[in-house]
Amino acid sequence: MRNAIIIILSIPLLCLGQIQNNKLLKPVILYGSHLENNPSESGKNITIIKSDEILNYNVQSIDELLKLIPSIELQSRGGFGNQSDIVLRGTTFNQTLVLLDGMRVNDPLTGHFSMYIPITISDIHQIEIIRGGASSTYGPDAVGGVINIVTKSFNDTQNPNELKIEKNIGSNNLSSNHIFLSKTLNQKLYSTFSLYNNQSDGQELYEDIFSFFNHNTLSISHHYNINNKFSISLRSAYAKRYFNSQYYYTRSSYDQSNETIEKVWTQTKMKYIIDTVQSISFHTTYQISDDIYIFNPGFPSYENTTKLINSRINYMMNKKSFRLATGMDLQKRSMVSIDRGNHKDYYIGGYVNYSKKVHSISFNPSIRIDYNKHYNLQICPQLDISYNTENYVYRSSIGRTIRSADFTERFYNNNYSGTLSSGRNIGNPSLNAEITTNFEIGIDVKKFKSVKLNNTVFYRNSSNLIDWVLMDSDNIETNIDLLENETYLFAENISKLHTIGFESELWFTILKNSKLNIYGSGGYLKIFSSTTAEDLLYDGGISSKYLANNSGDRLNYNLYFDFQKLQLNFNGIAKVRDSENDLTINQSLNTSYFIHNFKANMKIANNTKVGMEIINIFNIEYGDLLGAIMPKRWLIMSLTYNI
Repeated sequence: MRNAIIIILSIPLLCLGQIQNNKLLKPVILYGSHLENNPSESGKNITIIKSDEILNYNVQSIDELLKLIPSIELQSRGGFGNQSDIVLRGTTFNQTLVLLDGMRVNDPLTGHFSMYIPITISDIHQIEIIRGGASSTYGPDAVGGVINIVTKSFNDTQNPNELKIEKNIGSNNLSSNHIFLSKTLNQKLYSTFSLYNNQSDGQELYEDIFSFFNHNTLSISHHYNINNKFSISLRSAYAKRYFNSQYYYTRSSYDQSNETIEKVWTQTKMKYIIDTVQSISFHTTYQISDDIYIFNPGFPSYENTTKLINSRINYMMNKKSFRLATGMDLQKRSMVSIDRGNHKDYYIGGYVNYSKKVHSISFNPSIRIDYNKHYNLQICPQLDISYNTENYVYRSSIGRTIRSADFTERFYNNNYSGTLSSGRNIGNPSLNAEITTNFEIGIDVKKFKSVKLNNTVFYRNSSNLIDWVLMDSDNIETNIDLLENETYLFAENISKLHTIGFESELWFTILKNSKLNIYGSGGYLKIFSSTTAEDLLYDGGISSKYLANNSGDRLNYNLYFDFQKLQLNFNGIAKVRDSENDLTINQSLNTSYFIHNFKANMKIANNTKVGMEIINIFNIEYGDLLGAIMPKRWLIMSLTYNI
């Protein structure tokens, strides 16, 4: 296993002597930053994937795309966009902030819903992965980092007219349909329409139990330039996910669950250019999420409805000598739930971001003040510094981040009627915010025109970490009826957690000419965690429900061959982590796995191509979470028309 990792990481390095003088990447704008600055001057490790690059990946959903990006870990349940927990730098799944055009997607109910993004892959202009603590800029939950998805109608670039029609069929009666249309009218109005459906009977998990799913997404957006100074962008979207969720959350022998999650998303952005150096923008989103969870047909169903209103006003000044952004965020969150009860709260935050470049050194100090009645007033300062030379970028960062408890952690089963059976989860309304101090140093190598190598060492010191702790019923303060002398999982702020890690990314072009292009990427991530600093590099003895499935080692690779009309992609993901077993559901989680996938596209006409994908080529049985079985070998054929 480890030998294979070393070999794959070494392949691009062995080719350095044959690399031509080609540009690897052009400078791009980081839209997720309030300053909209150059990523190389941000002081952080940032990856930006453009829309034309996304087409090369072997994926069926946005979360499957993200797990192929170096140093990102995705703990997926069932694949195909059913449900995924995104993990950056060994954090818990609640400690990564997901944004759509700069606005929060994370659902107030639970972090498990963070990857339910109500757009299709064709809507994407670029994806920005901002690693490391960022609460001083983005607010709570940006502990491990930020994923910002920028769409074609919410940025200021000129977008081409497009028509894309795609049909996929595959194993286990898989069938998907995708339509994307974009058009510029009267040089002022740019509109998009996208529709996506993906469904399958699923593979057989257990006797007569199949991993069925049916996913649908509809998105309509507009960008209108009223004049040279004022523009407005609008989006309305609907997404529905229906899937077998057996053992996604429990290990009960009674679990025969399925789940339906619906999201309605409305978003507005207005931008006014004051003069050549000043602009002001107003953003607002309104999302409604409805979750229906059926644990067993013989049991009552659970239904949760959450609403989130998120508004921001941002002022930006962009001068030659410095950049300044300041603004305010306001959130109103509510929940109506059978087992969690009905709750409302609000959040307000203000920030100042500043950037100044002195010769080759960029200074990026920022500070944010947040208030919520559950965690009171919190101040998050941060300083990012980068030093740019012709061949290298040296960067460092230090900052404070927070993470607030979601509705599930605070109120799970608090509205339960009757006596709660043992082993169940119980929310804690008195949870405090998690507090984390983040440190990192890194070096980006740009010495070779066709190779970019990013290396980062990071350290995280966390306190008040929220987790589910196994406790005796006599020690739990709650109004719920509990069984005497039985144990339950109670949400608490547990002791400190120390995390140190190393991430390395390699982006390369081996060959580029009119007949053949060979390029790709590779990444490796190593994590150590412990409750004490002394045991950090040894067995720290962590007993955390959230952290139990994080991998200590993670590697991935992507390799592309472009032969004019034929494109080939090989990619793979490897994880090394602790094993886990549960005799109740007759399941085990392997200590490690290495999954390989393949995709081929052939142009059969100017605007038409046929494709073939093989997911999990070697048919390996594996999972990211105990009980949630991932797809075995899966064959998919596609026909795409694109102009």
